[in-house]
Amino acid sequence: PAPFEAWFARVDANHDRRIDRAEFEADARAFFKLVDADGDGVIDGFEVTAYESKIAPELASRAEGAGPAALLDDPEPVSDADLALNSHIPLSGWMRVTDRRFDLLDPKRRGWLDHDALLARLPKKARPR
Repeated sequence: PAPFEAWFARVDANHDRRIDRAEFEADARAFFKLVDADGDGVIDGFEVTAYESKIAPELASRAEGAGPAALLDDPEPVSDADLALNSHIPLSGWMRVTDRRFDLLDPKRRGWLDHDALLARLPKKARPR
């Protein structure tokens, strides 16, 4: 499946075609754990570089951008969570950014993100065919 569909299916734990805040946060925590390669509870500059080159090389080229980062047109979704600008992103900071991102995707404050509404937010080149 397209990256968006694979991501949505994985995050929508109860398969109701909606992602609520708890599901969104659970995905963010799992993603943080993936990027925090040494498990010290902080994503550092080396881990950001590894993420950008190994996990999401499409961010460098912006050729695809079809995953969840494309929903917010965020060219550096991990680095942008470095709120202290010190190349250290603690889980608490990551989750603050996660909450902001959920709010941006839920402008009506319904408490959930609808599959079709999210799909419509994707750039045309990133939408499943």
